Amino acid sequence: MNKLLIGLLIVAAGTGAFFLLRKKNEATATTDLKKEWIIGQWKTDAVMDKDSNFSKYRFDFQKDGQLLRSLNDSAAADTAQYEWSKTNELVWSAWTPSEKEKAADSIGKNFAVVKLTQDSLQVRGNDSVIILFTKLK
Repeated sequence: MNKLLIGLLIVAAGTGAFFLLRKKNEATATTDLKKEWIIGQWKTDAVMDKDSNFSKYRFDFQKDGQLLRSLNDSAAADTAQYEWSKTNELVWSAWTPSEKEKAADSIGKNFAVVKLTQDSLQVRGNDSVIILFTKLK
């Protein structure tokens, strides 16, 4: 009986250590973000429920905190503002719709940055959906 108890304690301690180290690694990965890598044009293959054109948009993050969203490479673009929160979340303000389009997503959104490299951006929305963006060259 004592051997069984000791075995269960060892398994529980190992499991606890695993989850603690795993969470610590995720936290350090997001604190080392090179935020300047977000500057430039991005695209995604994701499809969102409310916006059937989401995969056709080009997102242009600019140095001044402005975010432009255009359909393919059209000249007309919706604008929004983005900023980094203290917890390294990417916060987008509401889109200002272009003349031809009404904004389906009129409220701002917070995205937890899962991964940011020079050519890819992975974010997780409040609904736990992960979106992968790739940088256009």
